[in-house]
Amino acid sequence: MILISLGICRFCLQWSSVLFNFCSYFHPDNEFWYLGVIWEFTNTLTFWLTSLLAVVYCVKVSSFTYAIFLWLRWRILRLIPRLLLSSLMISCVTIIVSVIKHHIKSRVISMMPLPGNNTEIETLKTFLKKYYTYQHLAMLFIPFLLFLTATILLIASLSQHLRQIRHHNA
Repeated sequence: MILISLGICRFCLQWSSVLFNFCSYFHPDNEFWYLGVIWEFTNTLTFWLTSLLAVVYCVKVSSFTYAIFLWLRWRILRLIPRLLLSSLMISCVTIIVSVIKHHIKSRVISMMPLPGNNTEIETLKTFLKKYYTYQHLAMLFIPFLLFLTATILLIASLSQHLRQIRHHNA
């Protein structure tokens, strides 16, 4: 289920990227902002699905005998639909934030040619820069940490298994 979801998501990510670049080339005034929102959604979903795949692979393949690994190995197949749904829900949150970001950007762009009230423009720019950057980093940093932890644990488990094989052959 994770591989099928990841494949579909990657396909949608590639198409939204191609469409956004194609439309941006012919209409550079950003009237196709919704393609950017779709790209952000599929990109975040791809990050989460990739980290889920790494975690599931680590749990299923690793040879650790800790209680948490044994419990997860026993329960992981039942947890996959919930994990996929939670990945989808987290990615839906990014849609909301992305729409707010594009609304603020369009508001800033529409206020640029107007004389006067530069404080509102600067306030919106500062809000956009601080809030959106931190939110976007958090949405991508958490799955990266999950992926990195699962990969390191898998490498440790495989190196431990390799040492055991060399010890038995010697």
